Amino acid sequence: MPPMHSVSNELTYKIPFLRWAMLAQLSHSSESSGSEDDYLEEEAEEERYLCLFCEMVLSSCTQLTEHSLKSHKLDLVSAFSGISFYGTIKTINYTRSSHCGVEEFREVLKKSDTLEDKYLKPILSDDSLLMIDFEELAHSSSTQSCSKNGVQESDPRIELLQRKLEKIQQAYLELLESKNNFSEQKSTTDDYFESYADYSIHAEMLQDKVRTEAYRDYIYKNTNIFNNKTVLDVGCGTGILSMFCAEGGAASVVAVDNSKIVEKARKFVKCNNLSDKVEVIEGKVEEVKLDRKFDILISEWMGYGLLFECMLDSVISARDKYLRPGGLVVPNRTSMFIAAVSDEKGYETRFNFWNNVYGFDMSEVIPDLFKEAVVKCVDKSHVISDHCGFKHLDLSTVKTADLEFSSPFQLQIGTPSKLTAFVIHFSCYFDGEVSVVLDTSPECEPTHWLQTVLYLKSPVLVSEGSLVQGNVTFTKSSAVKRGYIIKLDGSISQDNEELGKFCQQYYLH
Repeated sequence: MPPMHSVSNELTYKIPFLRWAMLAQLSHSSESSGSEDDYLEEEAEEERYLCLFCEMVLSSCTQLTEHSLKSHKLDLVSAFSGISFYGTIKTINYTRSSHCGVEEFREVLKKSDTLEDKYLKPILSDDSLLMIDFEELAHSSSTQSCSKNGVQESDPRIELLQRKLEKIQQAYLELLESKNNFSEQKSTTDDYFESYADYSIHAEMLQDKVRTEAYRDYIYKNTNIFNNKTVLDVGCGTGILSMFCAEGGAASVVAVDNSKIVEKARKFVKCNNLSDKVEVIEGKVEEVKLDRKFDILISEWMGYGLLFECMLDSVISARDKYLRPGGLVVPNRTSMFIAAVSDEKGYETRFNFWNNVYGFDMSEVIPDLFKEAVVKCVDKSHVISDHCGFKHLDLSTVKTADLEFSSPFQLQIGTPSKLTAFVIHFSCYFDGEVSVVLDTSPECEPTHWLQTVLYLKSPVLVSEGSLVQGNVTFTKSSAVKRGYIIKLDGSISQDNEELGKFCQQYYLH
């Protein structure tokens, strides 16, 4: 912020402080937080201004604007004049991240307020350029010109700054009020979709032969189902399922995904000569506007423990909006199962390890570990009971309300051992002339979903024939948008004699 010698110290400091405070909120960084006194101390330190377009570092705002005009033929003050506070922040951070030139910068300015909100977060820490009030600089230049003609400048400037202070204070209050919504909804939702732009995630899913070949085999072995049909692929990712459908005889496929991976999906479709059949659309399926109904809705929506990520909500929305009456959802059924596990070595490693870490007691962490639903591969030799199906979903009729539930289960122990945990897994059913089952049980070939393990705080010694009875409850997390809270409660008995009880809550986040 340039010095403003003709106004009071209070105004000189408070406007940059409020600007700094708003940026601190946007950056979500604990390092950026602090008091006004902290800020004033930082202001006393020598500032450095890094040019937007080259590596030149200037020692003052004036030098920066002069350098920009001389070296890049750009008047920064005029360029940013009239641009909103948030538009200025987004434009600076966009330019920093993309390393764009002056001409592209001019084009970006025209759409500054429509840039993605991720550019509200500073690219550089302590970026002095973000602290400059270009509107005030423009006004300063104007009033200096007036003062040369004998016009007094002090009072109008103070009035202007007072008005600006009120505006910034109001904006800051609004920002604080919306902080929870911004940090939770934007970060969790946008980060969720942005994570699926990462190639490694798609490589992991495509290399999961159990998962990918289940879809492929069902489509290729049931061409009578897909022949000349219209297909909607929800959450298409790389477009692999859409291309399977096209090769399997579908008349046309519309593939929808809200991740930037769709840019590659379009190229995959084109280079495999399927552009005449497959159309790729970027956007949330709840928000895109499609002009027709479809015969088939296909999606690989399953998450850890089946329901994590809550993508089934989107599938249900698309089904109700775009699937013709009598249409098919693929897969068409799913089931969730629970079984008892005995893994004393794994239990020791996860929990008791913290009691003595190189001679230090770190057991304080153990209570938190018991609250975690652990995604891992369970050795089939550690399963000591039968498997009980506790939730079954028909994808043609399931409602979003059905995705929060409490279901009873009963298990019979088959091996004398110590019960240390429960394991949850799921199966997906593709019904047709040639049916296919996608099974994530510990007894089957591992998938990228692995299994979901719920450890007991107090393991119980069990014998052959011991009976485990209880309830498993799934509730959507209010803290993590796409997470779930799982609750287990029940008892263990042998010949009508109680061996133990359990009542625990786990976070699948």
